[in-house]
Amino acid sequence: MATTITPTIVTVNTTVTRAPTVSQLQQSGAIVSAGGTTLTAGTYQYCGTLSAVQALLATPLALTGMVWSSGTVTATTAATIGLATGQTFTTIIAGATPAAYNGTYSATVTGANTFTFALATNPGTETVPGTYLPSNAGFISNSATTFFAQGNAVGVYVLELGAQTTAASAITALQTWITANSNPQVFYAYLLPAAWDAASSAALNTMTANYDSPSGQTYFFVTTTVSNLPNYANNKAVYAQVPSPTKASTEHQLSVDFYNWLANKPGSSNPLAPMSYRYAYGVTPWAQVGNQTNINTVLTNYGNLILTGAEGGISTACIFKGTTMDGEQAAWWYGIDWFRIQVKQALAAAIINGSNSNPPLLYDQNGINTLLAVAQNVANSAVKFGCALSAVVTAVPFSTYTTENPNDYNAGIYNGFSATVVGQNAFLTLTLNLDATQFVA
Repeated sequence: MATTITPTIVTVNTTVTRAPTVSQLQQSGAIVSAGGTTLTAGTYQYCGTLSAVQALLATPLALTGMVWSSGTVTATTAATIGLATGQTFTTIIAGATPAAYNGTYSATVTGANTFTFALATNPGTETVPGTYLPSNAGFISNSATTFFAQGNAVGVYVLELGAQTTAASAITALQTWITANSNPQVFYAYLLPAAWDAASSAALNTMTANYDSPSGQTYFFVTTTVSNLPNYANNKAVYAQVPSPTKASTEHQLSVDFYNWLANKPGSSNPLAPMSYRYAYGVTPWAQVGNQTNINTVLTNYGNLILTGAEGGISTACIFKGTTMDGEQAAWWYGIDWFRIQVKQALAAAIINGSNSNPPLLYDQNGINTLLAVAQNVANSAVKFGCALSAVVTAVPFSTYTTENPNDYNAGIYNGFSATVVGQNAFLTLTLNLDATQFVA
Protein backbone atom coordinates (compact mmCIF):
# COMPACT_ATOMS: atom_id res chain seq x y z
CA MET A 1 0.00 0.00 0.00
CA ALA A 2 1.42 3.38 -0.96
CA THR A 3 2.35 5.89 1.76
CA THR A 4 0.09 8.92 1.82
CA ILE A 5 2.04 12.10 1.26
CA THR A 6 0.78 15.36 2.80
CA PRO A 7 2.12 18.93 2.72
CA THR A 8 2.93 18.77 6.46
CA ILE A 9 6.62 19.26 7.12
CA VAL A 10 6.84 18.69 10.89
CA THR A 11 4.69 16.50 13.13
CA VAL A 12 4.99 16.96 16.89
CA ASN A 13 4.04 14.01 19.08
CA THR A 14 3.33 14.96 22.69
CA THR A 15 3.58 12.85 25.81
CA VAL A 16 2.77 14.02 29.30
CA THR A 17 4.91 13.38 32.35
CA ARG A 18 2.75 13.88 35.42
CA ALA A 19 4.11 15.01 38.77
CA PRO A 20 2.77 12.94 41.67
CA THR A 21 0.62 14.54 44.34
CA VAL A 22 2.73 14.98 47.46
CA SER A 23 1.87 12.37 50.08
CA GLN A 24 -0.04 13.81 53.05
CA LEU A 25 0.07 10.61 55.09
CA GLN A 26 2.34 12.05 57.77
CA GLN A 27 -0.04 14.96 58.30
CA SER A 28 -2.99 12.59 58.77
CA GLY A 29 -3.94 11.64 62.31
CA ALA A 30 -7.18 10.70 64.02
CA ILE A 31 -8.69 11.23 67.45
CA VAL A 32 -10.31 7.87 68.14
CA SER A 33 -13.90 7.87 69.38
CA ALA A 34 -15.89 4.94 70.71
CA GLY A 35 -19.39 6.36 70.63
CA GLY A 36 -18.56 9.98 71.40
CA THR A 37 -19.76 11.50 68.12
CA THR A 38 -22.72 11.46 65.76
CA LEU A 39 -20.63 9.84 63.02
CA THR A 40 -21.58 6.40 61.76
CA ALA A 41 -19.42 3.61 63.18
CA GLY A 42 -16.44 2.92 60.95
CA THR A 43 -16.38 6.40 59.38
CA TYR A 44 -14.20 9.44 59.89
CA GLN A 45 -14.30 13.16 59.19
CA TYR A 46 -11.64 15.82 58.80
CA CYS A 47 -11.92 18.86 61.07
CA GLY A 48 -9.87 21.98 60.44
CA THR A 49 -11.18 23.87 63.47
CA LEU A 50 -12.26 23.22 67.04
CA SER A 51 -15.84 24.15 66.19
CA ALA A 52 -15.89 21.50 63.47
CA VAL A 53 -14.99 18.84 66.05
CA GLN A 54 -17.52 20.12 68.56
CA ALA A 55 -20.24 19.95 65.94
CA LEU A 56 -19.69 16.18 65.78
CA LEU A 57 -20.05 15.51 69.50
CA ALA A 58 -22.78 13.19 70.66
CA THR A 59 -25.86 14.85 72.12
CA PRO A 60 -25.76 15.33 75.91
CA LEU A 61 -27.92 12.78 77.74
CA ALA A 62 -30.32 13.35 80.60
CA LEU A 63 -29.51 12.77 84.26
CA THR A 64 -32.25 11.95 86.75
CA GLY A 65 -30.31 12.79 89.88
CA MET A 66 -26.97 13.58 91.56
CA VAL A 67 -25.99 13.07 95.18
CA TRP A 68 -22.80 14.38 96.83
CA SER A 69 -21.19 12.47 99.70
CA SER A 70 -17.68 12.70 101.17
CA GLY A 71 -16.10 14.25 98.07
CA THR A 72 -17.82 11.98 95.54
CA VAL A 73 -20.88 12.64 93.40
CA THR A 74 -23.05 9.72 92.32
CA ALA A 75 -24.95 10.53 89.13
CA THR A 76 -27.93 8.54 87.86
CA THR A 77 -28.71 8.50 84.15
CA ALA A 78 -32.09 8.30 82.45
CA ALA A 79 -30.83 5.72 79.95
CA THR A 80 -28.37 2.85 80.26
CA ILE A 81 -24.77 4.06 80.08
CA GLY A 82 -23.62 1.11 77.99
CA LEU A 83 -20.24 0.64 79.69
CA ALA A 84 -18.96 -2.03 82.03
CA THR A 85 -18.77 -1.34 85.75
CA GLY A 86 -15.37 0.08 86.63
CA GLN A 87 -14.74 1.63 83.23
CA THR A 88 -13.72 5.30 83.28
CA PHE A 89 -14.61 8.06 80.85
CA THR A 90 -14.40 11.85 80.60
CA THR A 91 -17.74 13.62 80.81
CA ILE A 92 -19.12 17.15 81.00
CA ILE A 93 -21.98 17.93 83.38
CA ALA A 94 -24.09 20.90 82.26
CA GLY A 95 -27.39 22.54 83.15
CA ALA A 96 -27.38 21.32 86.74
CA THR A 97 -28.54 23.27 89.79
CA PRO A 98 -26.65 24.15 91.93
CA ALA A 99 -24.23 25.20 89.18
CA ALA A 100 -21.24 23.93 91.18
CA TYR A 101 -22.08 20.45 89.88
CA ASN A 102 -21.30 21.57 86.32
CA GLY A 103 -17.86 20.90 84.88
CA THR A 104 -15.58 18.37 83.20
CA TYR A 105 -14.82 15.21 85.17
CA SER A 106 -13.21 11.81 84.99
CA ALA A 107 -16.12 9.49 85.74
CA THR A 108 -16.21 5.86 86.83
CA VAL A 109 -19.11 3.59 85.92
CA THR A 110 -20.66 1.98 89.00
CA GLY A 111 -23.76 0.41 87.50
CA ALA A 112 -25.97 0.20 84.43
CA ASN A 113 -27.33 3.70 85.10
CA THR A 114 -24.85 5.22 87.55
CA PHE A 115 -21.40 6.73 87.57
CA THR A 116 -19.34 8.68 90.08
CA PHE A 117 -16.90 11.56 89.92
CA ALA A 118 -14.81 13.47 92.44
CA LEU A 119 -15.97 16.87 93.69
CA ALA A 120 -14.18 18.09 96.80
CA THR A 121 -16.68 20.70 98.01
CA ASN A 122 -20.33 19.97 98.66
CA PRO A 123 -22.31 21.96 96.06
CA GLY A 124 -25.57 21.50 97.95
CA THR A 125 -28.65 19.42 97.28
CA GLU A 126 -29.28 18.94 93.56
CA THR A 127 -32.58 20.42 92.34
CA VAL A 128 -31.99 20.20 88.57
CA PRO A 129 -29.84 17.21 87.47
CA GLY A 130 -28.97 18.56 84.02
CA THR A 131 -27.15 16.49 81.39
CA TYR A 132 -23.89 14.63 80.87
CA LEU A 133 -21.80 14.00 77.78
CA PRO A 134 -21.76 10.27 77.00
CA SER A 135 -18.65 8.13 77.02
CA ASN A 136 -15.84 9.45 74.83
CA ALA A 137 -17.54 12.75 73.91
CA GLY A 138 -15.73 14.54 76.73
CA PHE A 139 -12.42 13.01 75.63
CA ILE A 140 -13.02 14.18 72.05
CA SER A 141 -13.88 17.69 73.22
CA ASN A 142 -10.85 18.02 75.51
CA SER A 143 -8.49 16.51 72.94
CA ALA A 144 -9.59 18.90 70.22
CA THR A 145 -9.48 21.91 72.54
CA THR A 146 -5.86 21.28 73.51
CA PHE A 147 -4.95 20.26 69.94
CA PHE A 148 -6.11 23.52 68.38
CA ALA A 149 -4.63 25.55 71.25
CA GLN A 150 -1.24 24.71 69.68
CA GLY A 151 -2.12 26.35 66.35
CA ASN A 152 -3.93 25.75 63.08
CA ALA A 153 -1.10 24.58 60.84
CA VAL A 154 -2.85 21.22 60.52
CA GLY A 155 -6.30 19.82 61.23
CA VAL A 156 -7.29 16.48 62.66
CA TYR A 157 -9.59 13.62 61.76
CA VAL A 158 -12.14 12.11 64.11
CA LEU A 159 -12.52 8.34 63.68
CA GLU A 160 -15.70 6.83 65.10
CA LEU A 161 -15.60 3.14 66.07
CA GLY A 162 -19.09 3.07 67.54
CA ALA A 163 -20.08 2.58 71.17
CA GLN A 164 -18.08 -0.13 72.95
CA THR A 165 -18.93 -1.63 76.34
CA THR A 166 -15.31 -2.24 77.39
CA ALA A 167 -11.88 -0.84 76.63
CA ALA A 168 -10.82 -4.28 75.37
CA SER A 169 -13.62 -4.33 72.80
CA ALA A 170 -12.73 -0.80 71.70
CA ILE A 171 -9.09 -1.82 71.20
CA THR A 172 -10.21 -4.79 69.11
CA ALA A 173 -12.51 -2.54 67.08
CA LEU A 174 -9.62 -0.20 66.27
CA GLN A 175 -7.41 -3.09 65.20
CA THR A 176 -10.18 -4.40 62.95
CA TRP A 177 -10.66 -0.97 61.38
CA ILE A 178 -6.95 -0.43 60.72
CA THR A 179 -6.62 -3.88 59.14
CA ALA A 180 -9.59 -3.23 56.86
CA ASN A 181 -8.20 0.17 55.83
CA SER A 182 -4.52 -0.59 55.40
CA ASN A 183 -4.17 -0.41 51.62
CA PRO A 184 -3.74 2.44 51.18
CA GLN A 185 -2.92 3.44 54.72
CA VAL A 186 -5.36 6.08 55.96
CA PHE A 187 -3.79 7.49 59.12
CA TYR A 188 -0.21 7.91 60.32
CA ALA A 189 -1.12 8.34 64.00
CA TYR A 190 -3.98 7.74 66.43
CA LEU A 191 -4.78 9.64 69.63
CA LEU A 192 -6.35 7.16 72.05
CA PRO A 193 -8.63 7.62 75.08
CA ALA A 194 -6.82 7.43 78.42
CA ALA A 195 -9.49 4.99 79.62
CA TRP A 196 -8.08 2.32 77.30
CA ASP A 197 -4.75 2.38 79.13
CA ALA A 198 -6.41 2.53 82.54
CA ALA A 199 -8.53 -0.55 81.89
CA SER A 200 -6.52 -2.65 79.42
CA SER A 201 -2.91 -1.48 79.06
CA ALA A 202 -1.65 -5.01 78.36
CA ALA A 203 -4.20 -5.53 75.58
CA LEU A 204 -3.39 -2.10 74.17
CA ASN A 205 0.31 -2.91 74.07
CA THR A 206 -0.40 -6.21 72.30
CA MET A 207 -2.42 -4.44 69.62
CA THR A 208 0.04 -1.61 69.06
CA ALA A 209 2.96 -4.07 68.93
CA ASN A 210 1.60 -5.23 65.56
CA TYR A 211 3.12 -2.00 64.18
CA ASP A 212 6.40 -2.17 66.08
CA SER A 213 8.58 -3.16 63.11
CA PRO A 214 10.95 -0.63 61.49
CA SER A 215 8.52 -0.43 58.57
CA GLY A 216 5.46 -0.13 60.84
CA GLN A 217 4.83 3.51 59.95
CA THR A 218 1.86 3.74 62.36
CA TYR A 219 1.92 5.39 65.79
CA PHE A 220 -0.39 5.35 68.80
CA PHE A 221 -0.41 8.26 71.24
CA VAL A 222 -1.20 6.79 74.63
CA THR A 223 -1.99 8.66 77.84
CA THR A 224 -0.73 6.47 80.66
CA THR A 225 0.45 6.45 84.28
CA VAL A 226 3.81 6.01 85.98
CA SER A 227 2.86 2.45 86.93
CA ASN A 228 1.47 1.45 83.51
CA LEU A 229 4.24 3.04 81.43
CA PRO A 230 6.60 0.00 81.57
CA ASN A 231 3.89 -2.11 79.90
CA TYR A 232 4.84 -0.47 76.60
CA ALA A 233 8.60 -0.98 76.95
CA ASN A 234 10.52 -1.27 73.66
CA ASN A 235 7.37 -0.62 71.59
CA LYS A 236 8.36 1.72 68.78
CA ALA A 237 4.73 2.22 67.76
CA VAL A 238 3.77 3.84 71.08
CA TYR A 239 4.36 7.47 71.97
CA ALA A 240 3.36 7.58 75.63
CA GLN A 241 2.81 10.48 77.98
CA VAL A 242 2.09 10.76 81.69
CA PRO A 243 0.06 13.96 82.30
CA SER A 244 0.87 16.26 85.19
CA PRO A 245 -0.94 15.56 88.49
CA THR A 246 -2.26 19.14 88.60
CA LYS A 247 -3.63 19.36 85.09
CA ALA A 248 -7.06 20.89 84.64
CA SER A 249 -9.93 18.51 83.93
CA THR A 250 -10.40 20.15 80.52
CA GLU A 251 -6.81 19.47 79.39
CA HIS A 252 -5.71 16.56 77.27
CA GLN A 253 -1.97 17.06 77.47
CA LEU A 254 -0.97 14.46 74.89
CA SER A 255 -2.81 16.51 72.26
CA VAL A 256 0.18 18.87 72.39
CA ASP A 257 2.53 16.14 71.17
CA PHE A 258 -0.08 14.83 68.72
CA TYR A 259 -0.45 18.26 67.11
CA ASN A 260 3.31 18.72 66.82
CA TRP A 261 3.68 15.26 65.29
CA LEU A 262 1.11 16.00 62.56
CA ALA A 263 2.19 19.62 61.98
CA ASN A 264 5.62 18.48 60.76
CA LYS A 265 6.00 19.30 57.07
CA PRO A 266 9.69 19.02 56.22
CA GLY A 267 11.06 21.18 53.43
CA SER A 268 14.14 23.16 52.46
CA SER A 269 12.81 26.27 54.22
CA ASN A 270 11.24 24.30 57.09
CA PRO A 271 13.56 21.45 58.14
CA LEU A 272 12.23 18.80 60.50
CA ALA A 273 12.68 19.96 64.09
CA PRO A 274 13.18 17.65 67.09
CA MET A 275 10.05 16.75 69.03
CA SER A 276 11.97 17.42 72.24
CA TYR A 277 11.46 20.76 73.96
CA ARG A 278 8.78 22.09 71.60
CA TYR A 279 6.54 24.64 73.27
CA ALA A 280 3.23 23.52 74.74
CA TYR A 281 0.22 25.82 75.13
CA GLY A 282 -2.91 25.57 77.24
CA VAL A 283 -1.57 22.85 79.55
CA THR A 284 -0.30 22.68 83.13
CA PRO A 285 3.32 21.45 83.40
CA TRP A 286 4.59 19.12 86.08
CA ALA A 287 5.88 20.83 89.20
CA GLN A 288 9.37 19.43 89.77
CA VAL A 289 9.27 20.03 93.52
CA GLY A 290 7.90 16.90 95.15
CA ASN A 291 7.62 15.02 91.86
CA GLN A 292 11.26 14.46 90.88
CA THR A 293 11.18 10.71 91.45
CA ASN A 294 8.16 10.22 89.17
CA ILE A 295 9.55 12.61 86.57
CA ASN A 296 12.86 10.73 86.45
CA THR A 297 11.02 7.40 86.27
CA VAL A 298 8.91 8.54 83.32
CA LEU A 299 11.88 9.89 81.36
CA THR A 300 14.06 6.88 82.19
CA ASN A 301 11.35 4.61 80.78
CA TYR A 302 11.14 6.75 77.61
CA GLY A 303 7.78 8.25 78.45
CA ASN A 304 7.02 11.91 77.82
CA LEU A 305 5.66 14.71 79.95
CA ILE A 306 5.16 18.46 80.08
CA LEU A 307 7.73 20.52 81.99
CA THR A 308 8.90 24.11 81.54
CA GLY A 309 12.07 25.47 79.99
CA ALA A 310 13.09 26.91 83.36
CA GLU A 311 16.60 25.48 83.08
CA GLY A 312 17.13 27.80 80.12
CA GLY A 313 15.38 30.74 81.75
CA ILE A 314 12.23 30.04 79.70
CA SER A 315 8.96 29.82 81.60
CA THR A 316 6.95 28.37 78.71
CA ALA A 317 5.80 24.76 79.00
CA CYS A 318 7.71 22.31 76.78
CA ILE A 319 7.58 18.69 75.64
CA PHE A 320 10.09 16.45 77.46
CA LYS A 321 11.74 14.60 75.72
CA GLY A 322 9.95 13.54 72.56
CA THR A 323 10.77 9.81 72.47
CA THR A 324 8.94 6.69 71.36
CA MET A 325 8.84 3.77 73.78
CA ASP A 326 11.78 2.02 72.11
CA GLY A 327 13.98 4.87 73.32
CA GLU A 328 14.51 6.51 69.94
CA GLN A 329 13.86 10.19 69.41
CA ALA A 330 10.43 10.38 67.78
CA ALA A 331 11.64 12.80 65.10
CA TRP A 332 14.29 10.22 64.16
CA TRP A 333 11.54 7.75 63.24
CA TYR A 334 9.56 10.51 61.53
CA GLY A 335 12.53 11.23 59.26
CA ILE A 336 13.05 7.56 58.42
CA ASP A 337 9.35 7.22 57.61
CA TRP A 338 9.52 10.35 55.45
CA PHE A 339 12.18 8.76 53.27
CA ARG A 340 10.29 5.45 53.03
CA ILE A 341 7.05 7.14 52.03
CA GLN A 342 8.57 9.59 49.56
CA VAL A 343 10.98 7.20 47.83
CA LYS A 344 8.23 4.62 47.30
CA GLN A 345 5.98 7.19 45.68
CA ALA A 346 8.76 8.74 43.60
CA LEU A 347 9.89 5.38 42.17
CA ALA A 348 6.32 4.33 41.40
CA ALA A 349 5.67 7.65 39.63
CA ALA A 350 8.87 7.28 37.60
CA ILE A 351 7.89 3.80 36.43
CA ILE A 352 4.35 4.90 35.50
CA ASN A 353 5.55 8.01 33.67
CA GLY A 354 8.28 5.92 32.05
CA SER A 355 5.66 3.82 30.27
CA ASN A 356 4.08 6.99 28.89
CA SER A 357 7.18 8.82 27.69
CA ASN A 358 9.38 8.71 24.61
CA PRO A 359 11.85 7.12 24.94
CA PRO A 360 10.21 4.85 27.51
CA LEU A 361 11.75 3.57 30.71
CA LEU A 362 13.05 0.07 30.03
CA TYR A 363 14.48 -2.70 32.19
CA ASP A 364 18.15 -2.25 31.31
CA GLN A 365 21.17 -0.48 32.73
CA ASN A 366 19.91 2.91 31.58
CA GLY A 367 16.57 2.25 33.25
CA ILE A 368 18.26 1.26 36.51
CA ASN A 369 20.38 4.40 36.35
CA THR A 370 17.28 6.54 35.83
CA LEU A 371 15.50 5.03 38.83
CA LEU A 372 18.66 5.23 40.94
CA ALA A 373 18.82 8.96 40.22
CA VAL A 374 15.19 9.33 41.29
CA ALA A 375 15.80 7.53 44.58
CA GLN A 376 19.02 9.42 45.30
CA ASN A 377 17.21 12.71 44.67
CA VAL A 378 14.75 11.78 47.42
CA ALA A 379 17.68 10.81 49.66
CA ASN A 380 19.31 14.18 49.05
CA SER A 381 16.05 15.91 49.94
CA ALA A 382 15.84 13.89 53.16
CA VAL A 383 19.19 15.33 54.24
CA LYS A 384 18.31 18.85 53.09
CA PHE A 385 14.94 18.71 54.88
CA GLY A 386 16.41 17.59 58.22
CA CYS A 387 14.99 14.07 57.95
CA ALA A 388 18.37 12.34 57.74
CA LEU A 389 21.98 13.01 58.61
CA SER A 390 23.07 11.18 55.47
CA ALA A 391 21.38 8.99 52.86
CA VAL A 392 22.95 6.98 50.04
CA VAL A 393 21.14 4.78 47.51
CA THR A 394 22.94 2.07 45.54
CA ALA A 395 21.92 -0.36 42.80
CA VAL A 396 23.21 -3.73 41.60
CA PRO A 397 24.31 -3.41 37.94
CA PHE A 398 21.98 -4.86 35.30
CA SER A 399 24.38 -7.55 34.12
CA THR A 400 25.22 -8.69 37.64
CA TYR A 401 21.61 -8.78 38.79
CA THR A 402 20.24 -10.65 35.79
CA THR A 403 23.07 -13.18 35.97
CA GLU A 404 22.38 -13.87 39.64
CA ASN A 405 18.57 -13.76 39.25
CA PRO A 406 17.85 -15.06 35.72
CA ASN A 407 14.11 -15.55 36.30
CA ASP A 408 13.51 -12.01 37.53
CA TYR A 409 14.13 -10.31 34.18
CA ASN A 410 11.37 -12.23 32.44
CA ALA A 411 9.03 -11.40 35.34
CA GLY A 412 9.96 -7.71 35.31
CA ILE A 413 11.32 -7.91 38.86
CA TYR A 414 14.31 -5.89 40.03
CA ASN A 415 15.21 -6.08 43.73
CA GLY A 416 18.64 -4.52 43.44
CA PHE A 417 18.16 -1.15 45.12
CA SER A 418 19.33 -0.50 48.68
CA ALA A 419 19.58 2.62 50.79
CA THR A 420 21.63 3.48 53.84
CA VAL A 421 19.95 6.25 55.80
CA VAL A 422 21.46 7.69 58.98
CA GLY A 423 18.64 9.28 60.95
CA GLN A 424 18.89 12.81 62.29
CA ASN A 425 18.96 13.23 66.06
CA ALA A 426 18.85 16.26 68.35
CA PHE A 427 20.67 17.35 71.49
CA LEU A 428 18.86 16.00 74.55
CA THR A 429 21.55 16.52 77.19
CA LEU A 430 24.90 18.29 77.30
CA THR A 431 27.93 18.11 79.58
CA LEU A 432 30.43 20.95 79.85
CA ASN A 433 33.68 20.18 81.64
CA LEU A 434 34.82 23.24 83.56
CA ASP A 435 38.35 23.72 84.86
CA ALA A 436 38.22 26.47 87.49
CA THR A 437 41.73 27.83 88.00
CA GLN A 438 43.01 30.30 90.60
CA PHE A 439 44.71 33.36 89.15
CA VAL A 440 48.39 33.51 90.06
CA ALA A 441 49.90 37.00 89.96
